[in-house]
Amino acid sequence: MKKLFSLLSLSALLVFSSCEEDALNDFLGNGTLSESEIAEGLKSALSVGTDTSSAKLGAVDGYFQDPLVKLLLPIATQNAIETFKSKQFSVGFLTISGNTVYNGTSILGITIPGLKSKEDELILGINRAAEAAANQAAPIFIDAITDMSIADANDILFGGIDTAATAYLRNTSYNTLFTTYEPKIDNALQQVTVGGTSISQTYEDFVADYNNTLAIGIPGFGTLGSLMNLQSITVSDLSAYSTNKGLDGLFLKIAEEEQDIRTNPLARINDLLIRVFSLLD
Repeated sequence: MKKLFSLLSLSALLVFSSCEEDALNDFLGNGTLSESEIAEGLKSALSVGTDTSSAKLGAVDGYFQDPLVKLLLPIATQNAIETFKSKQFSVGFLTISGNTVYNGTSILGITIPGLKSKEDELILGINRAAEAAANQAAPIFIDAITDMSIADANDILFGGIDTAATAYLRNTSYNTLFTTYEPKIDNALQQVTVGGTSISQTYEDFVADYNNTLAIGIPGFGTLGSLMNLQSITVSDLSAYSTNKGLDGLFLKIAEEEQDIRTNPLARINDLLIRVFSLLD
């Protein structure tokens, strides 16, 4: 009888332990999850990543002090500046570099104001505008994530690419995000100022100053533009440029958050994230 009682007790203990383990496995996500549950987990990861990323980039220096996302001038303007600085020309026996002119100098008594300090102020202003807009990015991204229909959720989760959900969001929602986000960027470019002047106007003034520098004449030698064989430039679409670069930065940071959630159990801050991403452990 004692043996029978012991066997029954042991059986009951094993059944209880098995049920307890099954419940724990289900909670941790080691049980079977449907594709729709995995899709919701991926959306949750993107939402968490968006909240964190927009907060980071929306802080002062969020863009400006991060070399991976820092905004510079539009590409055409950047290229013109780099070409300008790379030039050399001669005035009599004097050889002058474009970089010297860009920083400000005097040639045969002709004072040439530098453009470097103006560029630095403008780049800071563009990044401040991006930071201001980033504070309003989260709801825009959350709406896109909520509306997103995730196909092949299993492939996204288990495909071996630790930023696959972010890439999927970008591929399916970028145009919509751009259209919705650009007004925020454009407004920030109008509201953020340098010396009392909006960033948009400051950029236009900078391009005008660049062209005016090329038009400066050195008596007996011609204009700086002719001496350096350079043409004037036009104003690029600063709003579109800043929107694209601002979104690039947000997607980069969301991808970093996705990587963290995939690899770090402590980053899984809700039950759904725990259930879905523990399948990767």
